[in-house]
Amino acid sequence: MNVATVRKLKALLALAALAAAAVLVINVVGCAAVHRGGTSVPRDPDTGIMQGGGPVRIEGGRPRACLLLHGWLTTPADFGELPQRLDEAGWDVHAPLQVGHGTRPADLVGVGADGLLDGARGHYLDLLARYDEVALVGFSMGGTMATVLAAERPPARLVLVNPFCAVRYRWYYVLPPRWWWPVLSPVLRHVWRGRGVHVNRAEDRARIPTYTAFPASIADALFELRRRMRREADLDALTMPALLVCSTGDDVCAVSAADGLFEAMPSADKEKVVFSRSNHHLLHDHDADAAVEAVVRFLGQE
Repeated sequence: MNVATVRKLKALLALAALAAAAVLVINVVGCAAVHRGGTSVPRDPDTGIMQGGGPVRIEGGRPRACLLLHGWLTTPADFGELPQRLDEAGWDVHAPLQVGHGTRPADLVGVGADGLLDGARGHYLDLLARYDEVALVGFSMGGTMATVLAAERPPARLVLVNPFCAVRYRWYYVLPPRWWWPVLSPVLRHVWRGRGVHVNRAEDRARIPTYTAFPASIADALFELRRRMRREADLDALTMPALLVCSTGDDVCAVSAADGLFEAMPSADKEKVVFSRSNHHLLHDHDADAAVEAVVRFLGQE
């Protein structure tokens, strides 16, 4: 074995050791954060729900309702002023907490794609049984789930806000995250993510309760939801009026993938509204007022 080969071998061993150390640190820090509470805000002592992140339920005895499905690791607070605006526009509003969300990251242990979908589906079927007209509104992961549910049982209208169709690619990922995750997930148990809020308007960051750490298994569930939407959902059934609202500055979800979903919808009544000043949490960012107005206007159409 020559000197050059030995040096390369040592370099590879050093990189492997660094990678192993990094994984160990991520696991230890993430595990501590998960079991310490792992939330960006305090929790209500009575309900255990993160302050400002509880479910929204507005019922006025009206014949139509909107089901709002929030994003990954967050809460119905994702929707900002939208629930109140929909109420004013004549809709009953239901924005439940997704299974395992809104309390503490440890509650996500054991939650998979089936659990998330079953929870959302239960709320949806309940509304379909009680209302003449039901609209589905999904943000981020909620958009992925709303698409799957809409393909199963078409709503009156479908609204997707920065839906999760793919992770936005960055050059330093080298390979797409969906390729990396199967390699990393067997050795990761818990992940620390910090504040985890993607909004350009700094004053709104504290208004978005989220988990600062998570069990790695819930990322598996997120990618599985994406797979089911892309591979198993009957997208040909998406003939209802549909609205896609997205921001080109989204640091989380790939706008191009959302565009692909939009183009695949066979609906003859579909609309896309694009904003440029906002990040992922569009309904809390610089374009929030205009985005909320676009959703309310679309849902108000006959």
